[in-house]
Amino acid sequence: MTQRKNSIRKRVSIRRRFLITVLLTTIISIVSVSLTGYLCIRWIRRSTEQTLKEQLEINQKNVIEEMASTVDAKLVHYQKYVDYTVDYIEYMYAHEEEMISRGEMIYAPTDTTEYMMTRAFASVKLTEEELQDEILFFSNLRSIWEPIAKENEDVITSVYLGAKSGLMVSYDSLSYLSAQPEGKELIYNYFVSEWYKKGISEEKPFCTGIYMDFQGRGLTITMGSGIKDKKGEVKGVFCIDFDLSSLYDELFSSSLDNDTFIFTLDRDETIISHDSDMIDLKEYTGLTLDQLDALKVDPDGIMVENDSVYVSVPLERVGWTMCARVPVDAIQNSIHNADKNITNAAIVFIIVVILILIAAVIAVNRTVRTITYPLELLRKDIKKISDGDLKYRAPVYQNDEIGDITSGMNEMVDRLNFTLNELMSSQQQADAMSRLATTDALTGIRNKTAFDRQLKILQEEFEKGEKEFGFALLDLNNLKIMNDNFGHDKGDIAIKKLSHIICEVFSHSPVFRIGGDEFIVLLKNDDYHNIKKLVKTFKEEIRLSSENTGVEPWDRTSAAVGYALYDEKLDDSIESVQARADKEMYKCKKAMKEGRK
Repeated sequence: MTQRKNSIRKRVSIRRRFLITVLLTTIISIVSVSLTGYLCIRWIRRSTEQTLKEQLEINQKNVIEEMASTVDAKLVHYQKYVDYTVDYIEYMYAHEEEMISRGEMIYAPTDTTEYMMTRAFASVKLTEEELQDEILFFSNLRSIWEPIAKENEDVITSVYLGAKSGLMVSYDSLSYLSAQPEGKELIYNYFVSEWYKKGISEEKPFCTGIYMDFQGRGLTITMGSGIKDKKGEVKGVFCIDFDLSSLYDELFSSSLDNDTFIFTLDRDETIISHDSDMIDLKEYTGLTLDQLDALKVDPDGIMVENDSVYVSVPLERVGWTMCARVPVDAIQNSIHNADKNITNAAIVFIIVVILILIAAVIAVNRTVRTITYPLELLRKDIKKISDGDLKYRAPVYQNDEIGDITSGMNEMVDRLNFTLNELMSSQQQADAMSRLATTDALTGIRNKTAFDRQLKILQEEFEKGEKEFGFALLDLNNLKIMNDNFGHDKGDIAIKKLSHIICEVFSHSPVFRIGGDEFIVLLKNDDYHNIKKLVKTFKEEIRLSSENTGVEPWDRTSAAVGYALYDEKLDDSIESVQARADKEMYKCKKAMKEGRK
């Protein structure tokens, strides 16, 4: 007892020494960090100005890049409407006669302010009778233009298509502009329009520069693409006009923090604005045309001119350039603010150091006290397990190293129990593995391995004189074609459906899948005696399935069947019976190909 008390007193002494050591280490560390921090602050202060200048330039560059990315994402979204419609029109050309037969006549409106499909002729020489097929054909575009235009009426101002034939069809809210007196047609020689020339001459989708719409609908950009028929010949040009007024107000021209001013240049180096014709470039941007050119070609897209920092990001998709101007005074203010923040941070650091020191004293004292008691409890748990109670699990008292030791000990006991259980259940697992080895993974029926084992059993019975057996061979038709045309997953569906039909018909015999599309049935008992009826039933099931046009192709099962029963006059082995069944199956397959049954 005295020795144990001495041991306890020693543990208390260690705890106190540990506490003193930790506290001294904490104090020394804090003092060292404080001195190092003070020296670093003095060094940082000397380099702060240049660093902040560079960082602010990069930040402004990143802001403009993000804004440019947002604009580009919008343009990509707009382009998808064009691509979708072009794909649909080229699909229409692939089914031209059907589309003409489904179409309706489009007439110029007499008076309307609603969204509707309208038409125009490129020349007074063209007549409705001459363009009748084109009118009927393009009237089918109403089904996709109507939802596109109406659901995006705040962005899409007009959707239209100019064909080489001289017919132009459109869908927009300004259809009243196409209104004509009875017997008159709207004539619009779009062949001379820039959008038409661009679409005919360019192989890929295009977009125009930004412009003020002549009908007063604001800043507009036209995106379009030439359209081709199924022979690859260009048949016309499809376009969508997008109103960019909201995008302009949001991104193209605005002011950010730090007096940052945003402006955007079109591909012809004019300012994108509602009143661009009245803007003086030098007065608006602070740069001459030559200076803007130098900014655009600069590798970093950064320039310092006129006490301002300029950054630029190109929008290559449309040929625009987004720019920002930051006065140098704003950067200086940021430097002064950073200096003030450093001073404030130093004060906060001192306060935090004091709080950390107090918290460290409290935390270390409590932590040390929580070590010995869980160790004593763990010693008792180890004793209980070592006495042979392998079902006992020690509680994890704390989430620390002691808890890790406890969890490790419990895991060791679990592994010991698992090993004992493994030894006891090895035979059960061997049986389960045997079942897996003889089961077809796709259909769940017996596989080739199971069939080979069954043949060995059948051979033993055959040698004992048990010869009342036969084979039915079944082969799925057109599996390769199905895989090539619809994919192997659809071929798998056909295989599983055939497997289901076989098992339903030959319900009293074992069924095996011995190849990709080959099945074999070992005819026994009732199936052996009723084979003709069963084969007839199977063929009827196959006929109904293959002629069912209401389902997918892979659900219309087609298969050949052949069977043979053991005949002592014809067969001297099991293989002979199987060979005759195989021969009968191929006769059936050939007959099915020739359409005889």
